[in-house]
Amino acid sequence: MNKLKKLIAFLKDPNFIFLCAVWLITLCLVACSIVMMVFGVGSWLAYVVFACTAVFFAYAIYTIVRGVPALKAMVVERAKRHAFTNNLITDYGFRTIAFSVLSFVINVGFAVFNAVLGIVASSVWYGILAGYYICLSALRFGLLVGGYKAKKRSADNSALFSEYKLRLYRLCGVALFVLEVALAAAVTMMVLSDRPTAYTEIMAITSAAYTFYKIIFAIINLFKVRRLNDPLLQCFRNINLTDATVSLFSLQVTLVAVFSDESGVAPKSMRTLNAITGFTVCALTIFLGVFMIVRASGKLKSLQQRGDNSEK
Repeated sequence: MNKLKKLIAFLKDPNFIFLCAVWLITLCLVACSIVMMVFGVGSWLAYVVFACTAVFFAYAIYTIVRGVPALKAMVVERAKRHAFTNNLITDYGFRTIAFSVLSFVINVGFAVFNAVLGIVASSVWYGILAGYYICLSALRFGLLVGGYKAKKRSADNSALFSEYKLRLYRLCGVALFVLEVALAAAVTMMVLSDRPTAYTEIMAITSAAYTFYKIIFAIINLFKVRRLNDPLLQCFRNINLTDATVSLFSLQVTLVAVFSDESGVAPKSMRTLNAITGFTVCALTIFLGVFMIVRASGKLKSLQQRGDNSEK
């Protein structure tokens, strides 16, 4: 009985070497199970392998779930030893700016990638997408530089810094109209083209996973940043939302291309759906731009009136 209790206690909290062995065996069993299913092996050995795979896989998931809190605590503790990683964990505003820099780099990569494809394949489709990502990259870069300069110019004057951020917020709203031109061109090309490129089901699944990730986190962060009442952070989150909706539309076009007939011509109903979704995305971009301009102008006017009253 004591040995059984010790075994259960050990399985609840195993050491690292045992965990590595379990995960290695689990991977081997999963690989064997896949091979047996592909080749249609139906002997008693296959059922034994499937049963062992289920047991080891379930235990591996248990160890991962149980180890996540301890792993998270260890990572946080080590991250707090360095200024950059500490700010990344504890400061939401710093984290937003840091990930915006990463998004800028990714956008530049997408722009270059689509531009190269457009030149190699002589494709207007890829050229339009490259133009859209160039505009998006320029907008993110402008906000990053503008935010840095605003902080430098305002020094320790928080009121002046708030005013600069509101001006950047309004300028971002105006810039969304410029982005709208590239977006409208991309949407028009996507709707009118029969099949701009060869899509595969793997590409569609990958695109769907990435798109839903962007949509979910864009919406979550949009509500988070509203509580902070920081115009500059709201700019980045509004841009992320616009980018996510464009990715959602691009995913829809991808799915239509994957499941269209062999000629690559999408059904008329799907073309109509693409048009409705595409121009809804354009309308959302316009709405965000107008909302940002009106809101920033109203707050700047209030700040100016307060300044005039204080002088009197």
